Amino acid sequence: MLPNEKPFSGCNDGSEMWRDNAVKYGIDEALIICRNYLDMNLKREHPDDERQFSRELFSEMLHATATEIKPNKLIYALDSKMADYRNEMDYYHKSRELNIECARGIDRLINDSCYKTNHFNLEMAAMCAIQDYGFLRVCLVLAFNFQHKSKNMRLSAKNKNWANSFTVPENVFCDAHISVHAILLDGFCDYLRELYHDLNAERFMLHGNEEHSEFVGNVEIKHAITISDDGKGFSTGYAIGHNPDAVEPWVCWQFAVRDGERHYNWGIYGSEQYVIDAYNSRIFVAFN
Repeated sequence: MLPNEKPFSGCNDGSEMWRDNAVKYGIDEALIICRNYLDMNLKREHPDDERQFSRELFSEMLHATATEIKPNKLIYALDSKMADYRNEMDYYHKSRELNIECARGIDRLINDSCYKTNHFNLEMAAMCAIQDYGFLRVCLVLAFNFQHKSKNMRLSAKNKNWANSFTVPENVFCDAHISVHAILLDGFCDYLRELYHDLNAERFMLHGNEEHSEFVGNVEIKHAITISDDGKGFSTGYAIGHNPDAVEPWVCWQFAVRDGERHYNWGIYGSEQYVIDAYNSRIFVAFN
């Protein structure tokens, strides 16, 4: 590509580019084509119209795959003590390796986004990282690094506060260090937070579907995911439930569906964060 050549695809906007490729080649192939497009434009400055085009494309890619389970984007969040107790150390180590891979990927993408001396396309780097590793893993790896660089004055207070809003399982992320300069890391975080806000990405942080209509005793089912389905009316999955009056108000339950009815038969109880970590870890094990 020549330096002044625009990388537009001939489409009017990013949404049209996604739709055209998805219709012609299918979702999986369209993801590869559009991810390559983002990568092709990583190392260049973006005028406002191209920036908007890329954002629209990124948003369409994200929404098209929001319900898909990608094993490399899942997280085993239980600590080593609990993993050892459950005989799941292999899953624990695999998730740690993916966290390290994500940190190195963020380093590489930020460095690759340098289109001229001291000028970086950090927004495109953030989009590429999210596509490669998922919102949840990128957010947690970033939060871990900000929490461990809390005394670095080159990192903004607003980004440090954002990072502190996450409960990061320490020994699951302990080797996921990002090494780029703090100013670049802070700028990358700015764009990640902007994308997170604009796309209401909180809904991508838990796999499955929000639920608010089923009660098991006094426990309201808040979130659930189906793991397996035999096509004959039997399926299994996991759910998060909440009872505000209980001593341990949150639960992660395993369930089986027979004749259209869920039967809950196993659970981990505790705080909301502990139950979310258990839920994510159960899904990680099931798909890995």
